[in-house]
Amino acid sequence: MEPELVWITGASSGIGRACANNIAASGRIVILSARRKELLTSLVEEIRASGGQATALACDVTDEKDVEWAIKNIVHIFGEGPDILINNAGISPYQNIEDTTTEIFDNVINTNLIGNFLCAKAVLPEMIRKHKGTIIQMLSIASTKAFAGGVAYGASKFGALGFTNALREEVRSKGIKVISVMPGATETDAWGDKERNEFRERMMQPQDIAQVVVDVLSQPQRMMTEEIVLRPIGGDL
Repeated sequence: MEPELVWITGASSGIGRACANNIAASGRIVILSARRKELLTSLVEEIRASGGQATALACDVTDEKDVEWAIKNIVHIFGEGPDILINNAGISPYQNIEDTTTEIFDNVINTNLIGNFLCAKAVLPEMIRKHKGTIIQMLSIASTKAFAGGVAYGASKFGALGFTNALREEVRSKGIKVISVMPGATETDAWGDKERNEFRERMMQPQDIAQVVVDVLSQPQRMMTEEIVLRPIGGDL
């Protein structure tokens, strides 16, 4: 059986990078995207040096034409679309509403919500044709719990969870799994140096989240884990 093709957005750092390494190590082929392809070069080399298969594509998930271009390139290179999408690209500015400009708000919504929609929509035709596929929505505990200073981020993640839940009901009869992964505090660049230094011992690590993703991808086709909530043992920060 041919290895599954996995498209990971926002793969250049953090949880996306960890997912790329772990999923490639599981024997699947990973297609890595971020806005700047050069950021993915070292990751592709790292995966290939470990015996994995990886390809990098530049893609801005907020740009519909860019997403369409990425899918066309995947089909051109591999002869088919992705079997699995890890919808991971996102940004997480935290500031009070007084400091949140319309430009900032729009950018967060465009990346975290509209980008989710565009990438999911792009992979669905091939998944529907094969009557099989998996879309993993890398959301956040902020999809269900509001945090002060997170008006834009919270709006994007609450919206993304609503989109995810509706999408799941729409495509489950077509054999397609849609899975929400909602991590709490994880040590990535989304946190400032001050917070990481202060709270590192209370944070999960990106590879913790990646291992859960690999585990859920190994479940049989007849079942679907719909939501995965992951929190540090000490609770939310």
